[in-house]
Amino acid sequence: MKIKRIMLIRPGIRFPRKRFAQPLGLLYLVSVLRQNFPGQFEIDLVEQALYKLDFKQIKERIKKFNPDLVGFSCLSQEADEMAKISHIVKELKPECLTVLGGPHASVFYDCVLEKNNIDIVVIGEGERTFPELLKKLLSGEPIEQVRGIAFKRKDRIILTPPQKPIEDLDSLPFPAWDLIDFQDYSWMISTNAYCHSVPWAVIFTSRGCPYQCAYCHNIFGKRTRFRSPENVISEIELLVNKYGVKEIHIVDDVFNLDILRAKKICDLIIERKIKIKIAFPNGLRGDIMDKELIGKLKQAGCYAIGYAVETASPRLQKLINKNLDFDKIRQVISWTADEKIITQGYFMLGFPGETREEMEMTINYALKSRFLIAFFSLVAVYPRTHLMEIAKKAYPDFDFDKWNDKLDMANFHYFTEEPFYKKATGLDSFKIQHSAHRRFYFRPRQIFLILLRFPKNFFLIRGIWWVLRNSFISLYKFEKSVFYSHKMKHET
Repeated sequence: MKIKRIMLIRPGIRFPRKRFAQPLGLLYLVSVLRQNFPGQFEIDLVEQALYKLDFKQIKERIKKFNPDLVGFSCLSQEADEMAKISHIVKELKPECLTVLGGPHASVFYDCVLEKNNIDIVVIGEGERTFPELLKKLLSGEPIEQVRGIAFKRKDRIILTPPQKPIEDLDSLPFPAWDLIDFQDYSWMISTNAYCHSVPWAVIFTSRGCPYQCAYCHNIFGKRTRFRSPENVISEIELLVNKYGVKEIHIVDDVFNLDILRAKKICDLIIERKIKIKIAFPNGLRGDIMDKELIGKLKQAGCYAIGYAVETASPRLQKLINKNLDFDKIRQVISWTADEKIITQGYFMLGFPGETREEMEMTINYALKSRFLIAFFSLVAVYPRTHLMEIAKKAYPDFDFDKWNDKLDMANFHYFTEEPFYKKATGLDSFKIQHSAHRRFYFRPRQIFLILLRFPKNFFLIRGIWWVLRNSFISLYKFEKSVFYSHKMKHET
C-alpha cells in the first residue's frame, strides 16, 4: 500500500466549558513516525476545536492535503465529530485509510467499527502499535500480526492480542512540540481551568494507575511506569528554553505515587534554577502525600494542586473503591494551604445509590476544608466501567439499554445536559450542584482568600464568571442555549 501523506486529526467542537490541552497522543505519534520513518511521510496536524474549524473548512483542508491515511484521536465526547469527519474522508477519497486511537477507541473499539467509517482501531498506547501497523501496510503483510488493533473483515470484528505496555518511557522521543503554536493555547481554558503564567504546556511524567476506582476506564493500565527525573527535566528545559513555556501542567494519573522520584524532579528544577510554574490538573493522591514533598513542590514553582476527594461518604468511598484516608487528606490539605499553594478540591455528586444526605456530607466536607477552590461535578456513568455495574444493581428497574441508545457519546461527560442520577431518581442534580457552588464560593472569607491568592490576570475574571455560571441555573440554561445554537450552526 502506498502511504505518503498522513493527516492526524483531533476532532471536537468548542463550547463554553471545554478545556484544552495540546494533543499529546498525536504529538508523541508524530515523533515516533519521524524516528522510525525519517523523511518518509508528509504529516498534517489538525486541531478542530482549538481553531473552531467547521466541517466545510475540514473538508477543504482534507481536499487540499489529499491524505493517504487519516488518523484520529478523541475522547468519547468528541466521537460525534470524529464520525462526521471520517464520513467526509470516505466521501472525498474512499480508498483513504482511516485509523482511530485514543481513549474512545480503546474502550469502544467495536462500536466504532460497527457505526463509523473507521478501518482500523488502535487500542491502548499507540507509539509502538502504529509504526508496526504502518510497516505491515507498506509491505503488504497481514495486519493480523500487529498486536493491539481491531478491524473488520467480512462483517466480523477481528481483535488482535493486546500490545505490551511500553516499559521504558525514556525511550520515547519527546512530543513534536514544533507543531504547536503555544500562543494559540495561552488564553484557552486549560486543563487546570486557569493559569498563573502563559504560555503553558501539558506533560506526562508517568503512565498507569494502581488504584481501582469504579468510574475509571483504565486506559494506561494498572501498573505505573515512570519516566526518569532526568528525562522529565530535559523536556521541561526544552519547553522553557526553546519554546518559551512559562507554566507546565502535569497530567499524570498519580504523579506522587513514587514520592522519592517526585522529590527528585523538584530538586532538579530547584538546582538548575528553572523558572517555571507548575499545576496538577488531574490532582495528586492526597493521602499518600508528605509535608516535605509539598514544600519542595512550592520551591520548584508549584502554585496549584488538586486533590480528588470525590465523596465524603465512607460508604460510597468503599463502594467506588476510592478508599481515601480522610484524616490524612485533611492534614495534607492544611499543609498545602500553609504553603500558600492554591488547593483545589474535586468532588462528584450523584453516584448510583447516593442519598441526598450523602451529597450533603460531601458539600459540608468541602465547606469545612481549607480548599480554596472546589469543583462539584455530576457523576457520568460510563458504559464498560465498574460504576455501570454498580448502577445496574442500584436501579434494577431502570432501562439501561434505552438510556445507552438515547444518549450519544457526546453526552458521556461531566457536563452532560441529562445527568444519569436525575434520570434514575428524579432528583434535580443540577440544583444540588448549583447550590453546592453557591454555598462554597459566596462566603465573605472565601471571596477574600480567592482574591488574595488567585493569580491576578485575565483568568481571575474568567474564574469569577465560572463561579457565577455554575452557581445559578438561569445562567447555565443561557449557556446551554448558546452552545446548542452554535453546535447546530456548526453541524450545518
